[in-house]
Amino acid sequence: MFLTTNTRVTDTVGRWGGEEFLIISANAGLSDAARLAERLRSEIDAHDFPTVGKMTASFGVTCFEPEDDVVTMISRADMTLYAAKHAGRNRVEVA
Repeated sequence: MFLTTNTRVTDTVGRWGGEEFLIISANAGLSDAARLAERLRSEIDAHDFPTVGKMTASFGVTCFEPEDDVVTMISRADMTLYAAKHAGRNRVEVA
Protein backbone atom coordinates (compact mmCIF):
# COMPACT_ATOMS: atom_id res chain seq x y z
CA MET A 1 0.00 0.00 0.00
CA PHE A 2 2.83 2.41 0.83
CA LEU A 3 4.24 2.22 -2.71
CA THR A 4 0.90 2.63 -4.46
CA THR A 5 0.02 5.71 -2.41
CA ASN A 6 3.39 7.31 -3.21
CA THR A 7 3.47 6.72 -6.98
CA ARG A 8 1.46 8.12 -9.88
CA VAL A 9 -1.89 6.57 -10.79
CA THR A 10 -0.31 5.67 -14.15
CA ASP A 11 2.50 3.67 -12.47
CA THR A 12 2.18 -0.08 -12.03
CA VAL A 13 3.39 -1.46 -8.70
CA GLY A 14 3.74 -5.15 -7.98
CA ARG A 15 5.62 -7.67 -5.87
CA TRP A 16 8.45 -9.28 -7.83
CA GLY A 17 9.77 -11.64 -5.17
CA GLY A 18 9.89 -12.10 -1.42
CA GLU A 19 11.11 -8.62 -0.53
CA GLU A 20 11.41 -7.21 -4.03
CA PHE A 21 8.95 -4.95 -5.79
CA LEU A 22 8.73 -3.65 -9.33
CA ILE A 23 7.47 -0.22 -10.34
CA ILE A 24 6.78 0.36 -14.02
CA SER A 25 6.60 4.07 -14.79
CA ALA A 26 5.37 4.43 -18.34
CA ASN A 27 6.35 7.63 -20.14
CA ALA A 28 9.03 8.46 -17.57
CA GLY A 29 12.65 8.98 -18.49
CA LEU A 30 15.59 7.62 -16.53
CA SER A 31 16.05 10.84 -14.53
CA ASP A 32 12.33 10.92 -13.65
CA ALA A 33 12.45 7.28 -12.53
CA ALA A 34 15.58 7.94 -10.46
CA ARG A 35 13.90 10.92 -8.76
CA LEU A 36 10.87 8.77 -7.97
CA ALA A 37 13.10 6.04 -6.52
CA GLU A 38 15.00 8.56 -4.39
CA ARG A 39 11.76 10.10 -3.14
CA LEU A 40 10.39 6.66 -2.24
CA ARG A 41 13.68 5.66 -0.58
CA SER A 42 13.64 8.82 1.51
CA GLU A 43 9.96 8.43 2.46
CA ILE A 44 10.48 4.81 3.51
CA ASP A 45 13.57 5.74 5.53
CA ALA A 46 11.65 8.47 7.39
CA HIS A 47 8.46 6.46 7.95
CA ASP A 48 7.71 4.58 11.17
CA PHE A 49 5.78 1.49 10.09
CA PRO A 50 3.22 0.30 12.67
CA THR A 51 4.29 -3.37 12.84
CA VAL A 52 8.01 -3.31 12.04
CA GLY A 53 9.11 0.23 12.87
CA LYS A 54 11.90 1.71 10.76
CA MET A 55 12.83 0.21 7.39
CA THR A 56 15.14 1.06 4.53
CA ALA A 57 14.95 0.30 0.82
CA SER A 58 17.41 -0.14 -2.02
CA PHE A 59 16.43 0.65 -5.61
CA GLY A 60 17.80 -0.36 -8.99
CA VAL A 61 16.58 1.96 -11.75
CA THR A 62 16.71 1.39 -15.48
CA CYS A 63 14.77 2.28 -18.61
CA PHE A 64 13.61 0.18 -21.51
CA GLU A 65 16.12 0.51 -24.37
CA PRO A 66 15.26 -0.11 -28.06
CA GLU A 67 17.33 -3.33 -28.14
CA ASP A 68 15.74 -4.65 -24.92
CA ASP A 69 13.24 -7.36 -24.39
CA VAL A 70 11.56 -7.90 -21.03
CA VAL A 71 14.27 -10.33 -19.87
CA THR A 72 17.21 -8.00 -20.61
CA MET A 73 15.52 -5.01 -19.01
CA ILE A 74 14.55 -6.92 -15.85
CA SER A 75 18.03 -8.42 -15.66
CA ARG A 76 19.61 -4.95 -15.84
CA ALA A 77 17.26 -3.65 -13.15
CA ASP A 78 18.07 -6.65 -10.96
CA MET A 79 21.84 -6.19 -11.37
CA THR A 80 21.45 -2.51 -10.51
CA LEU A 81 19.37 -3.35 -7.42
CA TYR A 82 22.05 -5.76 -6.20
CA ALA A 83 24.70 -3.11 -6.85
CA ALA A 84 22.74 -0.81 -4.50
CA LYS A 85 22.57 -3.54 -1.87
CA HIS A 86 26.28 -4.33 -2.14
CA ALA A 87 27.18 -0.62 -1.96
CA GLY A 88 25.65 -0.29 1.49
CA ARG A 89 21.87 -0.56 1.10
CA ASN A 90 19.30 2.23 1.54
CA ARG A 91 20.35 3.81 -1.74
CA VAL A 92 19.37 4.26 -5.39
CA GLU A 93 21.58 2.98 -8.18
CA VAL A 94 20.88 3.89 -11.81
CA ALA A 95 21.84 1.65 -14.76
